[in-house]
Amino acid sequence: NPYRVNVGTGQNNGYPTYEIKFEDVASDEIVAQNEVDSVLDLINLVPNPYYGFSDYENSQFSNIIKITNLPAVATVTIYTLDGKFIRQYLRDETGLVPQGNNRALLRNQILPDIEWDLKNSKGIAVASGVYLVHVDAPGLGERTLKWFGIARQFDPSGL
Repeated sequence: NPYRVNVGTGQNNGYPTYEIKFEDVASDEIVAQNEVDSVLDLINLVPNPYYGFSDYENSQFSNIIKITNLPAVATVTIYTLDGKFIRQYLRDETGLVPQGNNRALLRNQILPDIEWDLKNSKGIAVASGVYLVHVDAPGLGERTLKWFGIARQFDPSGL
């Protein structure tokens, strides 16, 4: 029926009323090996390639890329192309319980990504080049991704 309002008449003062039911709706468990592989295939590095700038950066001094679509529990290790250790992230996301009495969700959303500031474990900026990102997700498997980035020249004019 076309949308009509009969103001002041009938149920809900003439405004349309809708009823939606969600019965027997639940997520499915990942069981087949090909489904597990497809979950790991969704992990990505953005932007790739990195040419001295990304939309995630909020100043001329920040360098940020994201490792996206990660499972809640994973170990992400970054290496140079010749296998030298750069940095490691131990990811164990659990949705925290929100504060307050009037909350719609029992737990906060789990963030699906990690931000890498293009620095090594000592806080020193990495050089331009190719890097390997190894993701180890317990119960799901492992995946190795390649990332290429060109660092921009340092600009001290904003200091």
